[in-house]
Amino acid sequence: MDFNIQIKTQLFPIFQRYGFEIVEEFKNVLRFQSSITKINIVHNPFENSNTIWVGKRGKTDMIEINNNLLILFFNSLLNLDKVSVEVFINNLVIFFENEGESLLIGNKINDLEKFDLERSKIYTQNLLNQQNINAADKAWQQNDYENFVNIINGLNYEKLPKPYLLKYKIAKQKLNR
Repeated sequence: MDFNIQIKTQLFPIFQRYGFEIVEEFKNVLRFQSSITKINIVHNPFENSNTIWVGKRGKTDMIEINNNLLILFFNSLLNLDKVSVEVFINNLVIFFENEGESLLIGNKINDLEKFDLERSKIYTQNLLNQQNINAADKAWQQNDYENFVNIINGLNYEKLPKPYLLKYKIAKQKLNR
């Protein structure tokens, strides 16, 4: 059965109960909106993948609802990634009739945005830390102990692997000679 027809048949009646309307429709793409929340549901036939995004009406940012988010934010074990269209839609029905109802009501969207922002900050911080670790490794290999110490000073000591703490101690000793 056609993706759009399945979504309109199985999910749209649930969405309608919460004031959602279809605001845009293309082949394999449906965009829903209420007075508070917007939802995009997409099927990519080339990758055979399905995706759902939610966000606040009037904002451009949207958050992908995937398995990781289902577990971490909603405490749900439903599977949306790498499943057939039928399983995807059935799991969305279960989700929006249970844990996801708060998104349809609109009272959990702010918490979801905060969660996603915090997750993004952590991801970015981890990338920056890894870049600094790589720079420290390069400085160490070049016997540039001053630069090594300066880089390590900018990192969180508690999160550094023990070999870096040992190298830091050695580099400080070499600089104090």
